[in-house]
Amino acid sequence: MTTSKTAAARSKLGGIVLMLAAWQLFAMLSDTRMFPGLDAIGLQLIALISSGELLDAAGSTLSKGALGLAIATGLGSAIGMACARNRVIDAALHPIISFLYPVPKLALYPVVILVFGLGASSKVVQVALECFFPLFVQMYAGARSVPKNMEWLAANNELSGPRFAEDVLLPTMLPFLLTGLRVATPIMLIVMCVTEFVGESRGLGALIVQYSSYFDTASAFAVVMFFGLLGLAADRLIVFARTRLVHWERGGQL
Repeated sequence: MTTSKTAAARSKLGGIVLMLAAWQLFAMLSDTRMFPGLDAIGLQLIALISSGELLDAAGSTLSKGALGLAIATGLGSAIGMACARNRVIDAALHPIISFLYPVPKLALYPVVILVFGLGASSKVVQVALECFFPLFVQMYAGARSVPKNMEWLAANNELSGPRFAEDVLLPTMLPFLLTGLRVATPIMLIVMCVTEFVGESRGLGALIVQYSSYFDTASAFAVVMFFGLLGLAADRLIVFARTRLVHWERGGQL
C-alpha cells in the first residue's frame, strides 16, 4: 500500500516537472517576449503579490465569485432535493433544467449585462447560472440515492420532516454536495475571469486584460498562474473537508 502511494506521488510530481520543463524549453526555443519563461513569470508573480495589487484583485474576484457560488449552491440544493423527493415538481422542472443545461450560459452574458448592468451584480448572476446546473445534478442524485432500507427504518422510527432530513437525507447528500462544489468551484473561477474581461477595472480578469494591452505577457501569465494556484488550493480544501466530514467513507477517493 505504501509502495503504491509512493509510486502515485512520484507520478504526479513527474507529470508536473515534465510540463514545466516543456514550457521552459519552448520559451527558450521561441526566444520571444510574447512567451516568457518560468523564471520571468515567477518573478512577476512575486512582485505582484508583494505590491498587494494581485491580492486586492483576488479579493474582488473571489468575493463576487463566492457569492454567486453560494447562490448556486442554495438553489441547486433546494431544487435538486425537491425534484428528487417530489414527482410533481420533478415532472414540472426536470425537463426545463435538462433543456437549459447544455445551453452555453456565457453566450447569455450580454443579456445579463443588459438586465443587471456592468457592475458586480451581472458577474454574480452569471456565476450562479453556470454553477447551478452541476450542483443541481449532484444534489438530485444525492437525494435519490437514499437507500430504501434507511427510508423504511426512518418510517418505522417515525422520523419525518426535519429529523429525517438531519439524520438520513443530509448525511447521504453530503458527499454529493462536496463533489458538486469540486466541479463548480473551477467553473466559478473561469466565469469570473471571463466576465472581468468586459467593462471591469478590478479583479484578476481585468488585470490580465490590462497587462496584455501593455504586451506585458510575463505579468499576464503570472495572474493566470495565480488563478491556477487558487483553483488548486480550493480543490485541496474540498478534499480535506470530505475526509473530515464524510468520515464514514474514509476509504473513498475524491
